[in-house]
Amino acid sequence: MKTKAPIYGVTRVDNETSRTHGWLVTIQRRGVIFRKQFSDGVLGGKTKSLAAAKAYRDEIVEKHPPLSKREHAEIVKKNNKSGVVGVCRYCASETSQKPNAERRWFWVASWVLPDGRAKRIKFSVKKYGEEGAFKMAVKARRNAIRQMAGDFDPGATRRRKRMSRI
Repeated sequence: MKTKAPIYGVTRVDNETSRTHGWLVTIQRRGVIFRKQFSDGVLGGKTKSLAAAKAYRDEIVEKHPPLSKREHAEIVKKNNKSGVVGVCRYCASETSQKPNAERRWFWVASWVLPDGRAKRIKFSVKKYGEEGAFKMAVKARRNAIRQMAGDFDPGATRRRKRMSRI
């Protein structure tokens, strides 16, 4: 049985307990949530309430466009400790079981590729020095972000591409 593709930002609500039947539009833009309910009973049926919900959704999307991929990649997260988005310090040890295992420190630049995969580049503190490795990671991250294009799609990371069987 084929399932219908979801409608962006629009969800069906059928709650028999509260006698709620209609469509719910939920769109988030730059920290603001736009939410509105479209009742079947008030609007004259399922089809008309869906049309009204889609029209409202389209109006919100037009007035409040999504973040670009570049803008989304530059959001500073609460757990950022390096001061630069997408750059962190990383410790790798040969084996965690040995008490005197050699620890190797790196500065790591990370970003998301157009196909949704994560990309990371490490710069050794031992090889380039603390400041040199950090600067190289920052430069690598900035170069990658500069090349980003298109709008951010929050659902893209949750969707998996299906492999076709031959």
